[in-house]
Amino acid sequence: MGLYNFAYFQVGAKAIVRKGNKILLLITPSGLYDFPGGRMDESEVELDLKEVLTREIREELGESFECELGEVIFVSKRHYAKNNQDYRVLVIYFDAQFKAGKVALSEEHSRSIWVEPGSILSSPEKFISADEYKQFRDYYHSKL
Repeated sequence: MGLYNFAYFQVGAKAIVRKGNKILLLITPSGLYDFPGGRMDESEVELDLKEVLTREIREELGESFECELGEVIFVSKRHYAKNNQDYRVLVIYFDAQFKAGKVALSEEHSRSIWVEPGSILSSPEKFISADEYKQFRDYYHSKL
């Protein structure tokens, strides 16, 4: 029996928030595409993932922003380096329907825009990870 080298992933949740035929797209300070949500804190491991996502949405979009979370629509992986440390995140994406409120961005993002999903598919390099782009593209091609 050999030793196994298991990969370590943090867990994140993101929302693809729909409003009519558009989705909410967040732009990072470095110009990359992102969606509302984030990683599970250590204190949240016993919580439902939707509860974690609801907290993250409030932190990133403000207290007045309301959306109804639906089902899981796809899963992707992210990998990045920060402060000389590698991070790997397994991100679970939920469908969400905008309900009310205005976007009040946190410092994590420089701006937000409502876009038609197909309009961002021509810029795969702007997605945080190639896997995220692929999963997003495959999901929306299956829905068109």
